[in-house]
Amino acid sequence: MRGVLISSVMTLMAATSAFAAEDAPVMALAPAVSAMALAEGAQQVIRSETLFRVERPRAPRPLLLPSLYVASAGLQAYDAYSTLSALRLGGVEQNPFMKGITKSPAAFIAVKASVTAASIVAAEKLWRDNNRWGAIGLMIASNSLMAIVAAHNASVVSRLR
Repeated sequence: MRGVLISSVMTLMAATSAFAAEDAPVMALAPAVSAMALAEGAQQVIRSETLFRVERPRAPRPLLLPSLYVASAGLQAYDAYSTLSALRLGGVEQNPFMKGITKSPAAFIAVKASVTAASIVAAEKLWRDNNRWGAIGLMIASNSLMAIVAAHNASVVSRLR
């Protein structure tokens, strides 16, 4: 039984390279099948869908998306800088959700970094799920909102100086 199982797996592994040569989706052994289970001659029937997963070729990422990520980080950093500058100059935080957090600059910067990371992770998930326009749209909407906030902060800091 063990010999049949091992030779079946070896045959399947050899077949996957033939599929790859034909530009078909790449087949790869899933981590669910361990060498120990093969060596011990596991008595359970292993269904083919647990042995293989299909990896589809990914579309090339446009330069626009990483650029939007960098812009998002820059806008969030400027928002943190300008908010803290305005507060030092006597300004008042108008966002009720951030009012308590801005009392601690470290906590405020951590929140801004988390928001940046969350938007990038969400866009990446959309991209991986083949929702390319959703990923780009999310980052454009997020950056547009932050650009409005940054412009407002710049005017407040300018008036306070």
